[in-house]
Amino acid sequence: MKKSIALAATVLASGALLTACGQKGDFDGTWSGDVTATQEGKGGGHATVTIDGKDCSWEMTETSGEKNEAKCKRDDKSFKLEDPLTHQDLKYDAERSGDTLTFSPKNDQAEKVGVMVLSKTSDK
Repeated sequence: MKKSIALAATVLASGALLTACGQKGDFDGTWSGDVTATQEGKGGGHATVTIDGKDCSWEMTETSGEKNEAKCKRDDKSFKLEDPLTHQDLKYDAERSGDTLTFSPKNDQAEKVGVMVLSKTSDK
């Protein structure tokens, strides 16, 4: 009985480790889609985010057609994107559902840009 419990615990622990390893790159790849303004008269446009582990870069095309790009960092589901114009930190939480990645604003600077709903366009 003790061997069965020990074996079950080992299998569960191994499965948890494999799941954690599999999630390390769960955001990796290129994601592209619309940015919807959360504040009236501000934000909106189109964004492309390329993620490679904790490093990432992003490009935003404003509604005026102006295109800007900058670096970003990832810590699990939290992202810190550099605002290419003001160089302030845009803080977002990300949630993945299949091939859709949603960035929800977590600070005032990010609120000014808006919510990003991105689709996976390529793997890493």
